[in-house]
Amino acid sequence: MVSESLKKVDSAVLLWKSLVRQPEFQAGALRLNQDITLRTFKNQNYRYLDSERFEFIVAMKELLKPVASLENEKIEYLIFRIYECYHKELAYSAGIDSRFSIDIVFQFIEFLCADGKKEDIEKVLQKETSLDKKEVESIISHIKAFNKLGAYFSKSSSLKKTIENGEQILSAIASAYPDITWLALESMFYLLVAQYALATKYSCESLLRGWMNEYGFDENQYVVVANFFPPGTSLLDFRGNYTNAIRSLHGMSASTRPEYDLLLLRSIGNYFSSWIVKVAHQMESDLQVA
Repeated sequence: MVSESLKKVDSAVLLWKSLVRQPEFQAGALRLNQDITLRTFKNQNYRYLDSERFEFIVAMKELLKPVASLENEKIEYLIFRIYECYHKELAYSAGIDSRFSIDIVFQFIEFLCADGKKEDIEKVLQKETSLDKKEVESIISHIKAFNKLGAYFSKSSSLKKTIENGEQILSAIASAYPDITWLALESMFYLLVAQYALATKYSCESLLRGWMNEYGFDENQYVVVANFFPPGTSLLDFRGNYTNAIRSLHGMSASTRPEYDLLLLRSIGNYFSSWIVKVAHQMESDLQVA
């Protein structure tokens, strides 16, 4: 689910995702049929989807014991984790937990490129922002997951193939990052699909022209930003060029640094993010209908 998406989330599917991402399932210790299990969740929603912890544990024990090659104690521990994972997904869906946004990636890039950031990044973020340790760790974890997911896209020979293997790819990332909700990972996936799809039709030059026209900038301002994105630069290279541009500007002394250039770069970063999110929303909707 892309950040701010209006897509209706199926609670039964969220519970299934919370179950299948567990290492016991990945290792083959649970023999469950997806369709039958989903029907069970929906038909007995009061025991699974809308239940309190105790009733959930009882119901899950009945479901898993016959199909699990695990000791009772391990089954209970597994159910505890499924319950916590499922409710974390619900909180994310409801907007109670902070949602992943591609804007965070660009804010993080600028923070990393800022002057004097030589200390441990987690400590610096806590020191210079209002974020606590847990929030900082979550941001860094999400960005690492986004980058790892992006590696699957860059290695794939076909965007269509990547989309077809989406479930498998997301499962692998979910196993590597158990603290991140499936919905957040799904958001990242659609954002990357959007970026790679747009890159087949448009270049950074197209992006800059759209930015100039929509935000009302003139040719002089266009040239300032275009210097950082040479003609022919792929949209897939936008983040790398953006990072280099921010780093080069922050590398200047405070007296010579053109602050207006920084403002223009932030503006193009915002435009890129909004463009990707808009297309990701549409693709998410189209793929769900399909």
